[in-house]
Amino acid sequence: MKWNNYYQNLSDHNKKVFRIRTVLFIKTTFFETEKGLELTNEMRILISSSFVQITFGLKQDVLNVFNDIFIAPKPYTFKHIDKTFEGDVNPYIKRINLSWPAVERGFKISNDGINLAVHEFGHCLIIENSRRSYLSRIFNEKELENWKILAKKKIEKIKSKRSRVLREYAGTNLMELFSVSIEEFFERPHNFYNKEPKLYLSLCRLLNQDPRNKRNPKLSKSNFFNYPFSNNRA
Repeated sequence: MKWNNYYQNLSDHNKKVFRIRTVLFIKTTFFETEKGLELTNEMRILISSSFVQITFGLKQDVLNVFNDIFIAPKPYTFKHIDKTFEGDVNPYIKRINLSWPAVERGFKISNDGINLAVHEFGHCLIIENSRRSYLSRIFNEKELENWKILAKKKIEKIKSKRSRVLREYAGTNLMELFSVSIEEFFERPHNFYNKEPKLYLSLCRLLNQDPRNKRNPKLSKSNFFNYPFSNNRA
């Protein structure tokens, strides 16, 4: 209630479901911090809530691979890499690294299209989805392919500085475009829809939710097909 706008706006029933899924995620995830930084329940709950909001319309309650989350007290570096990080996903050691100040900032400023925890969990979902068998995929395969068709065209627009909504970093590759897109999707859904309606609606179908409907974002079976997809034009 203190930090997560998505949760604040849900109906009472959806809040109850959200809390249950948050507890489930916490119970299946190992959280650790750097020496000297106290690991608090607020950290666990807030980080977990970002995963739950992304997957609220999906059947996926937890991560199967990335069950280890390391929380750093500030931005960090890696040996032999001349770059400072606020967050990253390491598929080799199956760990998510997050800078706590950046996580907090992502929720305190809820309308700038930037949320570190949402961004990094977006990477986790794409990686885990690609490693699963067809029948156990997180995303509907058809909807993911439809999204990719639009996304590939958007990358070219972003690189040529013709993007109307997504920041330049989204042009790095499809994985970064997905994570940047879902940050915008949750923080500024109306702006996203107004400027890039087809990309926005394809995300609605992929994530099975529309955050413009704040109380009941999950798409029902009856209204799912009110979110048309066309790959003729981007």
